[in-house]
Amino acid sequence: MKNRVPFSLFILYCAVPFAQENFEFTIPDSLASKSYKELRAAFNTDRKDSTRRLIYAKTYIAKATKTNERLEMVKGYELLGFANDHNFRKSFIYYDKGAEISKDLKNVQYPAIFYTYKGAILSEKGSYKEALENHLKAIEYAEVNNNEELIYVNKHNIGILKRHLELYEEALLLFKECYVYELKSSERDEHDFLRTHLALADIYTETRVLDSAKKYNTAGYNLARRLNKGYVKSFKVYAGIISFHEEKYQKAIVSIKNAIDSLDQDIQKYTVMNGFFYSAKAYEVLQQEKKAISYYKKVDSVFTKYPYNFSSNLMESYDALYKYYKKVNDKTNAVKYIEKALYAYNIHKEDYLTLSDKIKKTFDRRELLEKQKALNKALNQKDKKHATFKIIALIVGIIFIFVLTAFYIKQRQIKKRFQEFVKNHEKAQKSPKKPVKIDEAEVQKIGLADDIIEQILSSLYTFETKHAYIKSDITLTSLSKQFKTNSAYLSKVINTYKNKKFAAYLNDLRIDYAIHKIQSDTHFRLYTFQAIALEVGFNNSQSFTRAFKRKTGIKPSDFMRQLERS
Repeated sequence: MKNRVPFSLFILYCAVPFAQENFEFTIPDSLASKSYKELRAAFNTDRKDSTRRLIYAKTYIAKATKTNERLEMVKGYELLGFANDHNFRKSFIYYDKGAEISKDLKNVQYPAIFYTYKGAILSEKGSYKEALENHLKAIEYAEVNNNEELIYVNKHNIGILKRHLELYEEALLLFKECYVYELKSSERDEHDFLRTHLALADIYTETRVLDSAKKYNTAGYNLARRLNKGYVKSFKVYAGIISFHEEKYQKAIVSIKNAIDSLDQDIQKYTVMNGFFYSAKAYEVLQQEKKAISYYKKVDSVFTKYPYNFSSNLMESYDALYKYYKKVNDKTNAVKYIEKALYAYNIHKEDYLTLSDKIKKTFDRRELLEKQKALNKALNQKDKKHATFKIIALIVGIIFIFVLTAFYIKQRQIKKRFQEFVKNHEKAQKSPKKPVKIDEAEVQKIGLADDIIEQILSSLYTFETKHAYIKSDITLTSLSKQFKTNSAYLSKVINTYKNKKFAAYLNDLRIDYAIHKIQSDTHFRLYTFQAIALEVGFNNSQSFTRAFKRKTGIKPSDFMRQLERS
């Protein structure tokens, strides 16, 4: 689904006196007599010549500045923004300039169109927060200046944002609004109508309303064949996904494969990712595991090349890859896909944990704000609101100070525990490890023969010095078999000579090894805690964290921070 940006809208001329700052540019002699219409035509003709387009745009602004034609200045800055489309942040400077000049013009198109451009570009770049703010601003100006088309263009784009955040019901309401508007409009843009069909087919497919999904997908496919063949493949992908939900798995695979020839073709990457994901799911159902894994990897390849396409399907793909490699005992790849999932989550968590709430409350609360404004006016409660705000601010301030103080005290305690542990740990590490000597009193206490105790202690010494404890599948029974003794004898010797139970003994060895690696190997510090846990013999990060805190008194994350600071 692409964001919509109308480039041809009815422009209402409004001449308002305006003292514009000097725009320093010398108009070339060859362009001095050109009209605004001729300059715009030349700009649109030379699409591949960026240098000439810049000259046309600057000439346009210079002519408008000289005659103080405010609306034409705005159009000139619009052209200058287009001319810098290779550097969207730079183009935004000119869009903002145009918006500033036009904000009081009461023009049907400006400044709403500038915020529409910015919102669409930012959404494509994955900057959803900024995109939302610009689309909301565009709607605000479009409503003031009665531009119904721009209102629905921006509603459509907000629908796309909500769809990306998987707020399907809210996105559906917006797309339905757009569909009804376009259906009734005699001047609708057919390409916009096509995109709305694709959006509705996608949402109904994701929400498993398959009759409606098929209806809009079929209608959209027919429109695409007539208007824009580039969209035909997208509708074919969704036809395949619909087949998957209808449990026609082989048909789904064929339909999606026929639509997606390669990652670099002209088709939305989000759609490509969905196609690969459902192909993997279909192969899973057909019990073709290796094929399924190959398609889950293709989902990853889309995200790796185009990291703005985050979704729950992506995270499910990483989970499937992790479970597969864990099952085949390929720890390297298992950790690789865990870390890829964490990377994906971390770069998108701000939008997906905060914007999701914001997009629901900011856009949808527009009506609530209007009602609140009317109530405040009727009840005249401004003073009461101000007093309430002061109380809330005071309470928040007190809570903040309390939390800050508690945090400071906790950090001091963590630092103290870290220093004490490191001091004792280094002292213990400097002491050379020697085989434990057999004490006669201990022999009588545990009731085992000297040679049995000696053999077990010797095996434990080798077990410790060779770091054999980092294997994840060690149990008391398996280790006793390895030592050619029985588990009762081994347990007694560990309890007596190591002064701890078997599980604590094994965990402490692993934690000591992890600490040594963290302190001595800077590369090891870059691992996630899940990766470290697997590396030293734990099955998951939770058991590693518990064992680490039991031995050191602090969490691994706190230990790592203190180590970086020391």
